[in-house]
Amino acid sequence: MKSLLITTTALYLATAATMLPQPAQAQNFPTPPQGCVYLKEVSSGRSSARKVIQTNNSNANIDFVVPTGRSFSSYIGKLIPENNARYSIELNLKYNDNTTSRALDRTIQARRFYLYQQPFRTPTDKQPFQINARVTGDRNTAYRIAILACQ
Repeated sequence: MKSLLITTTALYLATAATMLPQPAQAQNFPTPPQGCVYLKEVSSGRSSARKVIQTNNSNANIDFVVPTGRSFSSYIGKLIPENNARYSIELNLKYNDNTTSRALDRTIQARRFYLYQQPFRTPTDKQPFQINARVTGDRNTAYRIAILACQ
């Protein structure tokens, strides 16, 4: 009887532990400040993307659409790493005349679930139609990324 009680209790605790939400799932990007909007990721239409870095970094690029009909003066890149690891981040702006400019090129030794934010502006007078985020790092490390556009 005692053995059955211990086994049942251990099974209950193991099941309960696997059902708890992970911090990455609970951690959301904050509500945008007045005059700012989250850009939508091209393939999903969502305001953020989650990636797991592959061996050859073949999935490193994520594109966000800048809405037309509005003028933005600044942007904010946001990253939530899911691992204590080194991440290299590039943000490139794409323009309608087939040119690009680099707004950010940075490597960070990131802390797990810490929100990293980097404001940036377009280095030209042109408004981009798309912002490309390229994040690389160690294999099987994961992160969430979002970009805000502000008027």
